[in-house]
Amino acid sequence: MKKIEDKISPAHYKEIVPGYEYMDMMRYMLDDCTGVEAHLMGQVYKYLMRYGKKDDKTQELKKAQWYLNYLIKHNEEL
Repeated sequence: MKKIEDKISPAHYKEIVPGYEYMDMMRYMLDDCTGVEAHLMGQVYKYLMRYGKKDDKTQELKKAQWYLNYLIKHNEEL
């Protein structure tokens, strides 16, 4: 059971800020967002918060950048 729990809530999403887990922070930060904007903002935050904790740092930044670029495009189309 421990291995399954570790895959669902891995270490690189725990204690990003002492006392707060990833999902608690996301709920707080995305409270005013909805739909596509909430999804894209969540992805940007996710990759920035795990920077240096999971994958290569540059890879994480490029993932965040990809979602941020898409968010910019989405907002320009509104």
